[in-house]
Amino acid sequence: MIFSPFSDSLLDSMEQPSVTMIIAVAIYFDSGTTRVHSGTGVLSIDGQTFVGVGNLGDVGGVTEENTTSASTMSLTLSGLDMTLVGQTLNENCVGRDVKCYIATMDERGQVTNANVLFEGFISDTAMQAGTTNAITYTVSNIFEKWSSGIPDRYTDESQQRLHPGDRFFRYVAQMAERSIYWGSKKDAPGFSYE
Repeated sequence: MIFSPFSDSLLDSMEQPSVTMIIAVAIYFDSGTTRVHSGTGVLSIDGQTFVGVGNLGDVGGVTEENTTSASTMSLTLSGLDMTLVGQTLNENCVGRDVKCYIATMDERGQVTNANVLFEGFISDTAMQAGTTNAITYTVSNIFEKWSSGIPDRYTDESQQRLHPGDRFFRYVAQMAERSIYWGSKKDAPGFSYE
């Protein structure tokens, strides 16, 4: 989800005569958090250390919409060693949280201000092997989850999986086949709860 508007301090930093803009990304994998930025060297943002990937990293465009439709951005890292590619392929990436920052640096290379630009989760991964050895993550905002179906149903089996021993839905299958007369003097077939 895109965060806007930016803070006043970030906007002031952007208006300085000598300013460098960077994008920083934190990906929260099960094995640990990876923090990288679009520049070179090591930077500190909000007390966290981000390692520069320079031209090896690419961040796709981010658009802002005033709707609840899902928006995505892509993150690509190329020039990877095959052992690192193997480790990445073995990692469970889909569903991991991602936070993308936009930051300004002064002429000394120090981060002056940073704001969260996009926050979401990895919804898809792609691998390009060969001369580039690139990994691309598609990051979606929270509205992507709203469009996916819920796996639970109003059945006894689904209720047992969520709450073992709770038999609230045990007669749902029988009720689907019964005639129920609502608001009538004619009664439905005999039925008793046990």
